[in-house]
Amino acid sequence: MKTVTAYKGQRLDQIIYKKYSTLESDVVNAVLSVNVHLLNKLELEAGDVVYLPKIEAKEPKGKHLW
Repeated sequence: MKTVTAYKGQRLDQIIYKKYSTLESDVVNAVLSVNVHLLNKLELEAGDVVYLPKIEAKEPKGKHLW
């Protein structure tokens, strides 16, 4: 499991999107489940540790044009 140290004012959704390139609910829930210490924070403090679990890549759900 990878960890990221947050800087003051950073949001958890920003970290999740930067790492996984998505904010799909299953990805967000997986990250939240290992970061219960951050659940009540809208903005992170400098030095907050965010745990990023390994998540398998999924096929895109969008339609193909051709």
